[in-house]
Amino acid sequence: MRKMNLRLLALLCALVMVFSLAACASDTTEPAQDDTSSTDTTDTTDTTETTETEDTTDETPVESAVDSEAIAGLTWDFQQDEYKLCCYWPGPDEFFDNYVLEGIKGFEADFGQHVEYAVGTEWTQDVENQTVEALAAQGYDCFMIFGADTAGANGLYEELYNNGCQVINYAGLVNDPQESALTLASDVYTQAYESAKQLCEYMGGEGTIINVLENLGDVNTVTRQQGVEDAVAEYPGMSIVQTVADITTVDEGYTKVSDAITANPGVGGIIATGGTASKGVANALSDYYGVNPDAEHIYAATQDQSTEVMNAIANGYIDHTVGQNGYGMGYVSNVLLMYLKDGWVPQNWGEHIDTGMVFITKDNMDTYQEDIEQVTNDLVATIETEILTQEG
Repeated sequence: MRKMNLRLLALLCALVMVFSLAACASDTTEPAQDDTSSTDTTDTTDTTETTETEDTTDETPVESAVDSEAIAGLTWDFQQDEYKLCCYWPGPDEFFDNYVLEGIKGFEADFGQHVEYAVGTEWTQDVENQTVEALAAQGYDCFMIFGADTAGANGLYEELYNNGCQVINYAGLVNDPQESALTLASDVYTQAYESAKQLCEYMGGEGTIINVLENLGDVNTVTRQQGVEDAVAEYPGMSIVQTVADITTVDEGYTKVSDAITANPGVGGIIATGGTASKGVANALSDYYGVNPDAEHIYAATQDQSTEVMNAIANGYIDHTVGQNGYGMGYVSNVLLMYLKDGWVPQNWGEHIDTGMVFITKDNMDTYQEDIEQVTNDLVATIETEILTQEG
């Protein structure tokens, strides 16, 4: 009887060992399944709403995204699977829809991240504050924001930083001292200056031009005016015969530019440094050549890539337009926010980073986006060496 008990006991022990080993074997297979999903947190529902690739891992988060020249030069391994990125633009606007948003989409495709964005219902700082504060309450902590008010935006940025957020100001400057880490925006003086110089070169350094401006109460307009005047002053044979200003609508621009061309027979060139004014120039020149097909060519330089301007370039009425790099604003701002979230800091707090430009002509009007993306890639390549540094 005792031997029987011993045999039963041994059998029971053996069974226990078998079941224990089976349980261990099943435990060891679970992490492998977890690894393939690349989720170290329990917040898996949010990642399904984004375009992240399924094979993203902690060790190689950048390489797992779409291969791109912008990513190829980066050495930093980003520390989070998902960054809570958010973009705000103060009101409905073609520049955001056509350029900035495209850059955001490019970033999402390359880095496998999602960027939430909101467009304000009114171009006011109060609406911006309310909208952004609500987004921060939802957990977003990496913001790219176009300040609705050059003074008031700093108060919002300071509030966000006090609550653990990161902020990039973009598309326009704010007052100093700036409370965002960096500003990514066009250098409007440089764009106007370079555009005017190119116009003078078309004309052989001799002749008169019409300078077409928008709202003179806008500091950007005044800065652009200075850029044009400084460029023209470098050519002794050049002069500004008339300045057309305070253009607020396309129709107003058309009327004022048409009148200026009529009032200045023999004028050799015309330059517009604002998007709305440029549409007016395009429409005015299209009608001018339509009525006077044999008229001597008036060299023309404009701003941005509106349908009116691009059609005028195709027809030979406009010689170039300045393509601002709104794509780069949307793309690079989000890359910088990921670095900032991972602990990198600006080499110069509040620095204005010029996002660059390209001249769009009849020769490259079908391929200029490649040029803009190259400017963007070149800017990304400077992040770790010229824009940010690792703290400590």
